[in-house]
Amino acid sequence: MTSTQRIALGLALIVGLAIPLVVEGYWLRVAATALYFAALASSWNLLLGYAGQLSFAHAAFAAVGAYTSGLLSYHAGVPPLIGCLVGVVFAAALGYLLGRMCLRLRGPYLALMTIGFSEILRLVAQIEHEFTRGSLGLQVPYLWEGGGMEGHLGGYYVMLAVTALTLYVIWRLANGRIGLYLKAIREDEPAAEALGVDVTKWKTNAFVVSAALAGLAGGVYSHLFVRVVAPQNLLLSEMALILAMAIVGGLGSLLGPVLGAVALVYLQEQLREISPHAHLLLFAVLVIITMRFFRDGLYGVLTPMLTRFGLASTVPPVTRAPDGG
Repeated sequence: MTSTQRIALGLALIVGLAIPLVVEGYWLRVAATALYFAALASSWNLLLGYAGQLSFAHAAFAAVGAYTSGLLSYHAGVPPLIGCLVGVVFAAALGYLLGRMCLRLRGPYLALMTIGFSEILRLVAQIEHEFTRGSLGLQVPYLWEGGGMEGHLGGYYVMLAVTALTLYVIWRLANGRIGLYLKAIREDEPAAEALGVDVTKWKTNAFVVSAALAGLAGGVYSHLFVRVVAPQNLLLSEMALILAMAIVGGLGSLLGPVLGAVALVYLQEQLREISPHAHLLLFAVLVIITMRFFRDGLYGVLTPMLTRFGLASTVPPVTRAPDGG
């Protein structure tokens, strides 16, 4: 990372820290929601944008983190902070198992299997009423003892830290040797395998990291703002939001999913008064337009400006696999 990029990202962090000085109450909660979706879209981008693997299980992994922490707190009295860490481990373990089972598959078969995985989790959460409270929802405590919802200030800063951690992990992976393997798999999987890259290993590792980051965001956000975990968190419409944010923002870039999350969460709030489902129609249209005319999303549209300030990479995409792996 160049000195210019460090300065620019430092300024972005300062802006994030200063948001509570500009907005408060409801809109501060909206800002925290944008951070939550930015973390989910960014971690999903690690799979599709960098490794080229289309998964529809990402919202399910966020729900796994939330349910794990919530169930431990509800049934065993485990502190939410510890429960969130256990949720991360459990989400990563499920990601590993699912990865080993289905990442040898390609194309639509992987997508179909992850859809089935998400639906199975949703049905279990809804049917096991005595354990999960079913459609009534599982009430969870605040993230730390003595905390409260007043002003959402503490929750906002925690979500900012989670999102920053997510972006840092993805940046370290994408700009190292592992990132080269993942990009090589994305560009030409048979060629990468022929050159010695352990394709299944690195796709599984990407799946595990992506699932763990989703579990962290889901667990923390549920204890800060949702306070009730329900099967609705596992609906495919939640996954559709994550997909739209990553695609509209720009796949394969660090900043794209963040831009997409901020833009679409704001649009969702503006459309809420028109219809509770109007944003879904608009997001679908935006995805179609982006995929047809602006394949790099908002990040690609803003690239000239970002390059001027040192935020956009000018390195061409990887088209062949590096040796080893």
